[in-house]
Amino acid sequence: MATSTDTRMAWEVVADHLDSLGLKLKLHFEQAREGERPGREISDAFRRLGTAIESTFSAIGAAVEDPAVREDANKLAAALGDALADTLSESAQELTAAANGLRHQRSKAQNEVAEGSADKA
Repeated sequence: MATSTDTRMAWEVVADHLDSLGLKLKLHFEQAREGERPGREISDAFRRLGTAIESTFSAIGAAVEDPAVREDANKLAAALGDALADTLSESAQELTAAANGLRHQRSKAQNEVAEGSADKA
């Protein structure tokens, strides 16, 4: 049975994995940008833009091939799944408790109506 503390901790694990993955991706993007040379002419702007786009896709390609990035992405997926499962489990428990409470109230009301009918007879 998942408690709200378990659910909160599961989401904290997701956040930690997101931070870790984000840092690794940032490093890959920064490494890709280091290869660019600054230019001053407007005519170089389009070339630099093309280079930046190419560098971005190269960084993404390198990040995808990086085992540490893949490991963090897998950990993130697992943690996200756990957090979602805990959240849904906790919600299901709360809904079940609410439904049971409503059933009890309905049953009590039906018994009172039945007792009232019996008293009149």
